[in-house]
Amino acid sequence: MQHWPFPPFFRDARPADVVTPADAIVFTTGGDTRHGVLEQFDPQAQRAVLMPPEGTAAVTLPFAAIKSIQLMPPIPLAADTDLTVRYQAAGGHEVNTTSRPFTVQFIDGENLRGETKGFVKTRQGLFFYLTTDAVHCVRIFIPTTALRSYQVGGLLGQHLIQSNLVSADTVQLALTEQERRRQGPSANGEPIRSPAQLAGQITQIGSFVPVRLGDLLINQGLVSNDQMRDALTLMQRGNKHLLGNILVEMGALSRAQLTEVVAQQFSIPMVALDGFVVQPEVLRLVPKEYAVEHQVLPLLVSDKSLVVAVESPVDADYLDELRFSAQKQVVPVIANPDELAARITVEYSKVGMDRTDLSIEEELRQLSQRLTASDTSPGHPDLQRQVSDNDSLVVRLVNKTILDAQARGASDIHIEAYPEEQPTLIRLRVDGDLTEYMRIPFVLRAALLSRIKIMANLDISEHRLPQDGKIDFSRFGHTKLELRVAVLPTTNGLEDIVMRLLASSEPIPLAKLGMDGALVEQLQQMVHRSYGLILVCGPTGSGKTTTLHSLLAEVNHPDTKIWTAEDPIEITHHGLRQIQMHPRIGLTFATAMRAFLRADPDVIMVGEMRDSETAHIAIEASLTGHMVMSTLHTNSAPESVIRMLDMGLDPFNFADALVGVLSQRLARRLCPDCKQPYTPDADELQQIATDYAAGTGLAPESLLAPWRSRFVPAGASDWVLYRAQGCNHCDHTGYKGRVGIYELMAASPSIKKLIQTRAPVDQLFEAATAQGMLRLLQYGLLKVLEGVTDQRSVRGACS
Repeated sequence: MQHWPFPPFFRDARPADVVTPADAIVFTTGGDTRHGVLEQFDPQAQRAVLMPPEGTAAVTLPFAAIKSIQLMPPIPLAADTDLTVRYQAAGGHEVNTTSRPFTVQFIDGENLRGETKGFVKTRQGLFFYLTTDAVHCVRIFIPTTALRSYQVGGLLGQHLIQSNLVSADTVQLALTEQERRRQGPSANGEPIRSPAQLAGQITQIGSFVPVRLGDLLINQGLVSNDQMRDALTLMQRGNKHLLGNILVEMGALSRAQLTEVVAQQFSIPMVALDGFVVQPEVLRLVPKEYAVEHQVLPLLVSDKSLVVAVESPVDADYLDELRFSAQKQVVPVIANPDELAARITVEYSKVGMDRTDLSIEEELRQLSQRLTASDTSPGHPDLQRQVSDNDSLVVRLVNKTILDAQARGASDIHIEAYPEEQPTLIRLRVDGDLTEYMRIPFVLRAALLSRIKIMANLDISEHRLPQDGKIDFSRFGHTKLELRVAVLPTTNGLEDIVMRLLASSEPIPLAKLGMDGALVEQLQQMVHRSYGLILVCGPTGSGKTTTLHSLLAEVNHPDTKIWTAEDPIEITHHGLRQIQMHPRIGLTFATAMRAFLRADPDVIMVGEMRDSETAHIAIEASLTGHMVMSTLHTNSAPESVIRMLDMGLDPFNFADALVGVLSQRLARRLCPDCKQPYTPDADELQQIATDYAAGTGLAPESLLAPWRSRFVPAGASDWVLYRAQGCNHCDHTGYKGRVGIYELMAASPSIKKLIQTRAPVDQLFEAATAQGMLRLLQYGLLKVLEGVTDQRSVRGACS
């Protein structure tokens, strides 16, 4: 029957070729009962056409004359498990496909009770699915004009009456009020046009909890099961992310329909903004950037509440941020989108003319001046109160710090709290070095730490134990950025926070990592082997993950299956199947490795060889036809071999599996805009040659002649090296970015033989050097001669 929906997450269990006439029983508001075939059912026109069994002329019945329609006979329904699984995987609520009790009260006072497979509530009426046995149900429609109230689920009112807690009359009054609130404050279609009228409605709205659009649409039957299935398919393809946008583009519903339904469902009034005059002090509770980004206009403020106009409150998690910054309950009302956008532009342009907005730095400077001039008692309670009333400064401060850190290429943000009235220090790690970013007045300390904890979903009341969390910064700004947050308790009951920036990025091709051409070619030959083990070693922050993903990009082709186990996932590219580790639930590197071996892999990447179990499984995988890549925290390539053997690996199996070990460091790159050329003296050149030749058997004097032909440009009279100077482009540090320093030990037959005999590190070094391996310091000194970096950076990275 067209326009007659099935309950959410159920499907018709009848065979597709079974077609039966829609026999119906129609109960009229006049008390009559009519039987026949329901030839037409049109909710939009609010009418039904019934063909009596005697063959007489069809009868058209308006919904106003219908009390209910029942379709007979019962039909079988089956749970739509495919839609249920896909919906919950996309973040939807837990689906209940069991029968639930329901009660309906008609306008004439009659009641209908039973159990239903679900329900669909539209503006035209209510669809129930009265269960007759475990599988079959009778479809019932009750027009809105005949419906007084309804309830589905536990029937709280009946329990209260049976427990003698309330009377039946009291429950009936509550049900009537519930239905009145369902209709919304502006159910008559007229928007609220004045602050006074809106203020009178606020108490009826109550607090608002953001809802998920999918839960609302599927529960209320605003889209069909098939439409929801199509929308979820588009989401899974990765082309779209917001369910509402997909459904609107599909034509399943319009934005105007969505807004109207949300207003009715949650008793949220619609407002006409031309009747409101917004005061400047109200506007300043919502920063201009926030208002424009989320299309939010503040209208009214009281001691406890802030009323804001929005386009639609569904999927409105951003209102939580406003609640925190304003320190008030946020009450949304709905406005026309075009009118709202225009009004936001006009109102905030007025604020800009009335006063000059202060930068964060200027606000902090003025706050520090007030602290210096204050003679109040210790703790400055007056200023504490002022800061608490202006938490929007804290929100903007945190956002600015994160965005500035990303713009400067920082890897970490350190927030260090000091006791008593000392300022809180924020430092950024840029190119491996910590630099001071900002000092924050002590009165902002608690609010700053609490803000970051809230963003990372941590316990703001816990100050004694370390906590770990993550921030998805795309919820708070335009940037797609994830931060790993570590909170550590320090002395005097204070806490420090360290945030690592995990910008999801694309892999860098090997040729663009700054490697020499010969090294790139050697790595490409290694990674294209059909099986074996490749290790990348170095300290934390030396670029091991970046190198591993560059190697994976070399073999990432449609005919290759690649699994990765990482903690955290920092780099993503199409074709990789990546798994995030969760040790708390037992998902460790070893667990993932065992699972990978059952998932038909060609290439496996393990974030780190942390334990003996992971190492043993990696060797087993590499010897059974898989290419395995991983990292180690060791100082050099030969030392990585000893570390693996110390994990209890069989030296023969390990030697057979090993393809190569790459050790690496990152040295600071000289700023190309300001690096200063100079001519080194003979002693400096001799020292470079001596350090390069140490432990190799080479004569330092034999190196200078070939270096001159390689590094001194033709026609130049002498050597030219570079030193750091400093300019605006590099924040006057003299360095911009970093350059890789590498040491690659290939597992040649001679190296494998030494591994089998558990040879010491110095013998491995000697054999690797003899076959052409450049040690880290040697590689770095060549970068100095190329003018890419300086000796200070290289020696600091290699020491």
